[in-house]
Amino acid sequence: MGEAADTLLHAGARLFAQRGYEGASVRAICEAAGANVNAISYHFGGKQGLYDAVLGHWSGKQTTSAERILGRPPADLRDLETRLLLFTEETLAAYMAHPEWLIICAAEFQQGFRNCDDSASVKKAMRGPIDVIVAFLQEARQRNILRENVDAAVIAGSIMERINNQVLYADTIQSMFGDSIKSSEYLRYWSQQVIDLLVHGIAR
Repeated sequence: MGEAADTLLHAGARLFAQRGYEGASVRAICEAAGANVNAISYHFGGKQGLYDAVLGHWSGKQTTSAERILGRPPADLRDLETRLLLFTEETLAAYMAHPEWLIICAAEFQQGFRNCDDSASVKKAMRGPIDVIVAFLQEARQRNILRENVDAAVIAGSIMERINNQVLYADTIQSMFGDSIKSSEYLRYWSQQVIDLLVHGIAR
């Protein structure tokens, strides 16, 4: 993707997150990107193409990141815990750096993907990171690192749900409890606590 298209992609993400699909006009996105009003049609075929590209681009980046960390089977429990922790920390940091992408994805999930031209393709792309976690946990179960009755899909969904909520509600959490993952120190602490709980439970 060229620099002009990349600039449009990021400008579109900001405005789609702020105004929704309907509220973000082609003209406003092009102005935010410092581009000609015809630039979206040239690079993406129109507003719909840009919107789908925004969702696909972000999901693709997160899937690539997940594969880099979790793409090979865990050697043992310590390796599993270490890599889940690294995945959680990196994903939280990436989402906090660009929360607009997650805001758009969350809105589409809630609305049944009504603004997506090819909802099946977008759903598949958004599932990417979860599918990587599922495969990682299934490998761990096959190697007797996890109990046989562990449902990898439920655990993967739980990890992503916790991550998403911490990002989407970071400001509210900060105002209510005084700490949130907006602080890099708390982000690491929260990640450690969540993965420790997931792997070891709370009993002595």
